[in-house]
Amino acid sequence: MRNLVMNGTGRGTDLVARIEVGDLQAEAELVEHYSHSVKITIRREVSDAMTIDDLYQETFRIVLEKIRQGDVREPERLSGFVLSVAKNLIIAYFRQAARQAGMSGADEIEPLPNPGPDQLEEFLQRETADLVRQILRSMPNQRDIQVLFRFYLAEDDKEQICADLGMTILHFNVVLHRARERFRKLYKRVLDGK
Repeated sequence: MRNLVMNGTGRGTDLVARIEVGDLQAEAELVEHYSHSVKITIRREVSDAMTIDDLYQETFRIVLEKIRQGDVREPERLSGFVLSVAKNLIIAYFRQAARQAGMSGADEIEPLPNPGPDQLEEFLQRETADLVRQILRSMPNQRDIQVLFRFYLAEDDKEQICADLGMTILHFNVVLHRARERFRKLYKRVLDGK
């Protein structure tokens, strides 16, 4: 597992170094690599499609601008930096919406819906996450565990997982399908009371 972390760390450092010297291909790679994670992060909080697109574009504009100016102090933590920019833009969006609602002169302003889950939802999410971790730990095949964890939980790119595990995309799809079926059987067994 340590090698996986180091590979991700090296990729961020490499991308930052290449972008700082004007490598446009590295910029495209950065957007492609983090696109899925950024969209998921924004969609969790915002439902309006145009706003999602705006925040997505602005995230990468800011990230690339900061990298080009040499403002990224810890390139090995590029993933965290990219997602923190997206989260900060989401917060700024909701603050601006609240300010505009306050300036509209309306006597009664409806509170913004809380984008986060309520206490019951949080409890159920924790319970489900604990159950998923328990089932993953009980799976006998380490490759199944690694593929499921990296693809679904860590949201790593399929190509990166294949490169790290020495698989073709076709082989990966077969392994993922089988691992998912094994997981589903264990999950059903636990829910049915073993």
